[in-house]
Amino acid sequence: MARRGADIYTEVIHSMVYRDRIPMTGKFQNRTDFICACKIGAGIFLVACTVLLGACTTTIPAPASTQQPATAGPGQRGAQSSGIAYQDGSVPIVKVTSPTVVLAGSHRIGSSGATVAVVEFSDYQCPYCRDFHERIYPRLKKEFVDTSAVQFVHKDLPLKSIHPQALPAALAASCAGLQKHFWPMHEALYANHGKLSPTLYPQLARELGLDEPKFSACLADPAREEFVMRDTLEAQKLGISGTPSFVIGRIEGDVMSVVRLSRGAPSYEAFAQEIEKLLKPGKAGVTPGTR
Repeated sequence: MARRGADIYTEVIHSMVYRDRIPMTGKFQNRTDFICACKIGAGIFLVACTVLLGACTTTIPAPASTQQPATAGPGQRGAQSSGIAYQDGSVPIVKVTSPTVVLAGSHRIGSSGATVAVVEFSDYQCPYCRDFHERIYPRLKKEFVDTSAVQFVHKDLPLKSIHPQALPAALAASCAGLQKHFWPMHEALYANHGKLSPTLYPQLARELGLDEPKFSACLADPAREEFVMRDTLEAQKLGISGTPSFVIGRIEGDVMSVVRLSRGAPSYEAFAQEIEKLLKPGKAGVTPGTR
């Protein structure tokens, strides 16, 4: 088939006329030539009409004397303008602030004088979170947290729809935190990742030497669940919906200005590279601490 629509019809007609063609007498041949000539003439007429119609639909610029002036006075607009009013003077620059993460009330480990923070949004039942804490976190802690350069901050993001024990485990860690045992419970929960259950949390509390009645009462307190779930709102604000996710930035009081965001755990080398960028021109820190 030909590419243009007009050629398609021409080919169809030709295939019908010349298919299985038989010899003709002079009379019929002349008649056929006449018919072909008529068809050719009609085709030329249609082509000419098409060209003329195409020209008629082409936009023709208005004469210079009737065109709208290119500019208008300050605060004015022409009758046929786009509706945008232009004013004299420079365009004000709008200052765009970086997203922030509130550190107050969060569990963090490292120096109180550290200028850089790594914030993890995690789910205790997430296998990728466990993998990060087994392979990458120990080295990250040794090289940057224990040397007073960086604070590591935990934020809860329990994915309740796919991990039924994510929220109960987060509550167990939070309740242990009220007895100043957040990080030991945090580590114990990841160490028992495949055993998370309602019977495990009191058992871990006993092993850590917690006050069991207080721990159990905390687990049943709706206010504690509300406290844990507040981190999910902060995650939503940052566009984070999966675990583990990380934000890295500079600490200003109890607020961190986000510089980098990662959905999923980067390699240790990627963490180190981003942290070193933020630590330049030098590292700042004092005695390491936890809370």
